Amino acid sequence: MAVSGIKLEVLRTSQLSFIAYWIVFLVGLLVAVYCAFLDLRYIRVQQAIAERELFRETLGEESFRKALRASPATSTKNDATPPS
Repeated sequence: MAVSGIKLEVLRTSQLSFIAYWIVFLVGLLVAVYCAFLDLRYIRVQQAIAERELFRETLGEESFRKALRASPATSTKNDATPPS
């Protein structure tokens, strides 16, 4: 649209059509950017929902939590007392 605006003769002769053309162009550009931000927001919401459901399927299950509690106390090699 921006490139074709340069080639249109009517935009060179009438100042009103020139201004109207670029207003339409800028409105279209703003709508496209707004749609891109909405899409980005939608993707983030979908990711948060997927993460929440994954958590509920794994760590959120009662059977998994019981198995975790029943397992021996987790100890790491860093639990040893440091040398003096």
